[in-house]
Parts: sequence; structure tokens; C-alpha cells
Amino acid sequence: MSPTPEQQAEIECFPAVLKALLAAELVAGNAVIEIGHSFPAPPAGAYLKLADRVSTRPRASGDGLDFHERSNSTCSGVFTDEKRFHFILEPPDPPPPYPDMDAIRTAMQEAYAAANQLALRRAEAAGADEGSQGRRPSPASADDRPPGDPSRWWSCTERAAGVQRVLHFRDPRPPHAIQFALERHLMVLFKPTMDHDRLTLRTCAGLVGAAYTFELVFEAALTRENCYSLRVETSWDKQAVTYHDYYRKTSESWFRSWTRGFTGAPPPAADEGLPARYHELCDDSLKANAHPGTIPELQQAIVAAMKQGACFITSNKEGDTRLSWRDGNFFRIDTGEYPAHRKFSSEDEFLTSLRQFYDLETSQNIHPEKASDLDAWKLILRLLGIF
Repeated sequence: MSPTPEQQAEIECFPAVLKALLAAELVAGNAVIEIGHSFPAPPAGAYLKLADRVSTRPRASGDGLDFHERSNSTCSGVFTDEKRFHFILEPPDPPPPYPDMDAIRTAMQEAYAAANQLALRRAEAAGADEGSQGRRPSPASADDRPPGDPSRWWSCTERAAGVQRVLHFRDPRPPHAIQFALERHLMVLFKPTMDHDRLTLRTCAGLVGAAYTFELVFEAALTRENCYSLRVETSWDKQAVTYHDYYRKTSESWFRSWTRGFTGAPPPAADEGLPARYHELCDDSLKANAHPGTIPELQQAIVAAMKQGACFITSNKEGDTRLSWRDGNFFRIDTGEYPAHRKFSSEDEFLTSLRQFYDLETSQNIHPEKASDLDAWKLILRLLGIF
């Protein structure tokens, strides 16, 4: 098939070595289906695409031509000369056949079932070990881990549809500071109690279909730091067996994320610690949980902190939102795909907008329940990072 007059005028600008290749292909029955001036050609050059692959010479460099194999939606091969201004493109390869989704689903189900059976056998073995020895050591606590790695001090107990991890760590912060930091990450509140003369804080959360229970224990007070343990138990028994391996892996990722700021350490000895300092820190933490204790007090704590320079910043894939105080007014500034700038006319108007802005976030991990206004304002205060 001969090129059209318009195509022939474009071809005349091609270098001789490419025109010779094209002439041979046209004689052999090939055809030109497209001529353009975009990639891979520069603006000063051009490309032409053939209907079939080149058959009149090897698909290799030589005789003044450079050849490059390609495998994309544009072409399967490219011929050009040393200047690389003009190109002859071979048509793209036909798309591969569609995958057999039934076969893929069957293979995944078999793999998940095998993983679940392995977890069940491990759980049964762990139960036997616990019955005879009291506790199964975690592989994550191997001595070849760096001393600062929190996982060195994990213990881990697996079940068929769940896992329990316990981390011992030491931190100079008082118990309520550790508690408030976890609440900021989890967006759920802990409930403090004194169990057997030990300050214990507990809560529950639901994350992506799995149920999590948390227990933070203030173990001992030392001179410059405090000893803690954090137990996190995860259950995914209400999920289909095909998802169990996913939840097993993500539960460890979540645990690593929540504990990445903690320094793992061995648990304190029975006689280790300062009792007087321990009880003093317990009293301080219980008071910090009790005050501010009303919605107006929480709101005024937020307002006072913002007037001292604290602000709320929330980021997502569309942009970010900043809520701050400056020049005697509260402002909301949105950047990204939907930029906006709002100045609030009063403190009450700002607080109403703040509560609405964080309404979903303060209830995200207790679905289908809804956080009370009191709990929501406590969590909003936690987002400021003020302890």
C-alpha cells in the first residue's frame, strides 16, 4: 500500500537510511498507518508507525540503523539513525490474554487456608508450651536484634484468628503523657484504674475490620525514667478465612507504628522502683485525666493553647487544612486541590466548626458507635499534643 500524498511529503524529510527501510517494507506489503511529531521524536523530527513488524531485515542494529526492542502500548520496536530525529515504529504487540480469575481466586484461597492451618498449629503448640512452661518466648525477641529495637522486648502469642503482643519499655514521661500520645494515634480514650496497686489503662478500638484491645500498665517508677508494659490483643475471628493472613501481617505493622517511639527494655525486677515516686506519678496522672473534665473547660484549654501558638494541621491526598489563631482571629486555611481561606467571626463560631471538622475522626475507630461530645472534645485536645 502506497503512502498518501500528505504522508509522502512527510516521508521526504526522513534520512535516506530510514527511507530505504520504508521502501523495502512497502514493497513487501507493509503499510504506514500513522505519522506524527511527538514522542519518541523531538519537535524538529517525526515518526511513522508501520502496520506490521519489519520483515525485510533483522530486527537489530546495523547498516546505519539503531534498533531498540520495546514492549509497551505504543510500539514493539524502534528503528532510528545516529541523529535520532526520525523514527520508524513497529506496531505494539497484541495484549496478553485476560487472566483466569477463577484460577487466581482458587490459588489464593488455598494459600490462605494453608496459612490459617499453620497459624492454628502454632497456636496449639503455643498453648501446650504455656501449659508446661508458663510462657512462649517471641521469635521477635531474639538477641541479635539491636538493643534499641522495641521488638527485641516483645512477647508474642498467636491464635488461629488473633494474636497478643506485649512490649516492655522505659520512658521518662509520666503515665498520662504516654496515655495521651497513644490516644492521639488511636483516636480512642483509655480508662485509668488502680489494679492491685498498679495504674492500668485500658481501651478497645476497631481498625479495618479487626478488634483491638489495649492495656497500658505503669509497672515501676525509677529515678529518671519509668517502666511500662503495653499489651495489645488483636482478633479477626469474625472475618473470612481468606483475609486472616492479611490481618496477621497488618496487626504487626500497626503494633510497630504505635510503639516506634518507645525504647524497649526488660521488665523491672520485683523490688525495683521508688514506691513514693510511683504513687506521686499515679496521682498526677489521675488528676490529668480528670481535668479539664467538662466541655467548656476542654474548649477553653484548646483556645488558650492556640492563642499561645498551638494549631491543628490535617493532611490528605487533596491537600492540607490548617486551623490557627493569629492577629486576634481564628482562621481556617485549605491548600491543595480546593484552596480556601476563612476567618471566623467569633470564638463560638470557630469551636462549632472545629467540632464538625473532627466529627468523623473522633469516632472512626469505634464504628458503629459515635463518640460523645465530651469524649470528642478530649480527643480534639489530644490532637494538639498538649500533655
